Amino acid sequence: MKNVVRFISTKKIFIIAGIILVTVLYILISHKDSPATSASNASKKYYKCITIEEGDTLWDIANEYKTEEYASTQDYIDEVLVMNNLNTDVIVDGTNLLIPYYKVNDYE
Repeated sequence: MKNVVRFISTKKIFIIAGIILVTVLYILISHKDSPATSASNASKKYYKCITIEEGDTLWDIANEYKTEEYASTQDYIDEVLVMNNLNTDVIVDGTNLLIPYYKVNDYE
């Protein structure tokens, strides 16, 4: 009789362990897609070379290309200055500037 009770208890343990394992695997697999979906909609940083035209200022350029990833227009301008090895915000017509911008990846 003890062997029968022990067999039933062992069987219950394996069933419970199996249910727990299946549940854990289901949770892991179902949440695996969530980060990938949000990552495909995340912004990615790109760079573009522009030619300065008469009357352009770094503030004008920042207002055109700056996105919400930057805390302020000044932060954007500071990055442009560093990227282009500039010491002042004075820019000359006809010169080229490398500028950063962010774009949402809309592909899967």
